[in-house]
Amino acid sequence: MLGAVNASSIRKWVVTLLPWAITACILGYIGLTTDLQQFWETLRNTNFLGFVPTVLAVCITVFLFDTWCLRLLFTRFNAPTTYREMLPLKGTSYFLNVINYNAAAAGIALFFKKRKGVPFLEALSSMLWMNFIDIVSLALLMLLGMGLAGVGGLGPDEPSVLLGTAGFILLVLVGSCIYWNAGFNWLILGRFRTWTIFTAFKKATLKDYAQFIGLRVAFVGTYIVSQWACMPFFNLDASLRELFLFVPVLTFVGTIPLTTVAGMGTVQVLMRHYFYDFVPPNASEQLVHAHIDAYSTTTILSFVLCRILIGYVFMGSVAKDFSQDVPTETHSEDSSEKVA
Repeated sequence: MLGAVNASSIRKWVVTLLPWAITACILGYIGLTTDLQQFWETLRNTNFLGFVPTVLAVCITVFLFDTWCLRLLFTRFNAPTTYREMLPLKGTSYFLNVINYNAAAAGIALFFKKRKGVPFLEALSSMLWMNFIDIVSLALLMLLGMGLAGVGGLGPDEPSVLLGTAGFILLVLVGSCIYWNAGFNWLILGRFRTWTIFTAFKKATLKDYAQFIGLRVAFVGTYIVSQWACMPFFNLDASLRELFLFVPVLTFVGTIPLTTVAGMGTVQVLMRHYFYDFVPPNASEQLVHAHIDAYSTTTILSFVLCRILIGYVFMGSVAKDFSQDVPTETHSEDSSEKVA
């Protein structure tokens, strides 16, 4: 018995520490292969008077857009929710997300349990469904980007990898719709219909998929625009057409829980590859990498800091709600009806 407890504890520590170890190793590699003098020179030449308000504007826009999507999501699948209720929840989730993504999702689910009387796993199910929609949206944007920009900026094997990944995700989407909407059980998978964590999948109609995929494609589009808006301050020259290909790939990789803090490390290595031609010409590879590393490090940390500040602003009001014994609101079955 003691051995089993120790093994479980070891696994928990490994799962917790592994992303941090991977992040440290990749950042160490970037640091060792970066011309630090050129790195600081790039920062000295950066137009921060334009960059800082641009980051603030982008973060606030993304925050408001994401909040609106979540308000529609929870009103559709769980309970009537106002935009005013959703704002502090989404803001606080930014703060928790820096520590642990699961903590952020659990915090939102806990709110709906305490304030709306929604079972915890049902609220968590809505977050799970939205994550699935986000992955599908990224797959569609990768295909759109390849169509707009071609494959000239990709390595020899990358087009097939991206096509295969996007194709597999869309195949999963089709299979999911057949399973949940057409009632096909795929042999032994029928038992999933009884699991509360899949409640949102059971409620979702084809119209829901179309609406929310459209919303999240537009939402990820704000990431593309944000990169396009920030690059000129670092003397990086990229077109929206090219970023439609690269940013969805970077965002997709950033969602894989291999590293911590907004994909730092993995995303930065990929930026070296994808943004190579955006640096002013006639520079050595080392100088190009230093230029891109300065951009990637500054933008990632700036967006993280901005989100932490948003979370800090709202955290007090959410903590106050959870610390009080608030009468649970009731919601009828009508909450599962589509929001107009």
